[in-house]
Amino acid sequence: MKKNVCNFLAVLCLLMGTVTMVSCSKDDDAPGGKQDPVVQMNLDEKAKTATIAVNKLDANTHVQLVYATTRGQVLAEGFADDKGTALFKVEQLVGYEQILKVVVQENERGKTVKELKIPAATQQLTEQQLQSLLTKQAWNSVAKKSRVLIKNSDKTPYDRLVGEAQKTFKFETGGKFIFTVSSPMKHFDDKGTWTISNKVLTISTRIPIGPLEMKNVRVNKLTDSELSLLVELSDGLFLMGFEPEK
Repeated sequence: MKKNVCNFLAVLCLLMGTVTMVSCSKDDDAPGGKQDPVVQMNLDEKAKTATIAVNKLDANTHVQLVYATTRGQVLAEGFADDKGTALFKVEQLVGYEQILKVVVQENERGKTVKELKIPAATQQLTEQQLQSLLTKQAWNSVAKKSRVLIKNSDKTPYDRLVGEAQKTFKFETGGKFIFTVSSPMKHFDDKGTWTISNKVLTISTRIPIGPLEMKNVRVNKLTDSELSLLVELSDGLFLMGFEPEK
């Protein structure tokens, strides 16, 4: 009996050893698991830009930067290079902290791998400088420099007004605002107003379907050759780009 028990224990140990060896062998033979993407951000406050690198991706992986809020739109998208890196450069916006989701497309589905916060830039111009430069000339819209950050929830087509309509803003001294649309339809309103307080604008005018109020308008860029406005329309947020009227 004692001998049988010993034999049984010996066989059991042998079996356990075999299972352990097989298990280890399987672990050793298994290919390395897929690495999670690594996201890095470097902020250049002098240039007012953030460089975002998404590493450890498969080549040609589709990556998007999306505003991490209700109705947030895609800010930028691209593909990983042969080294598995997707690189983006994002400008800081005056008075607005951008919260972004880094979304990696896997098997036709988007996976958020990280959220980033890009700090708001500070307005360096004085209120007097802003007024002087704004009223110096009329400003024509530039579609390629305009985009939707957060889409409004109502059905008003503000995205088309911002991105498609060829329009002119004219800020006159004394608070008069002249709004002209030349395409895709004609529209003119010279009864609008604009005010500035604490470097923030409020613009009231009309579009063909009724009154238009642009709230909490922050001047993102302003020089003799460029104007960029961050504008709230209803509950949406839009960036409008302009250049001087020629």
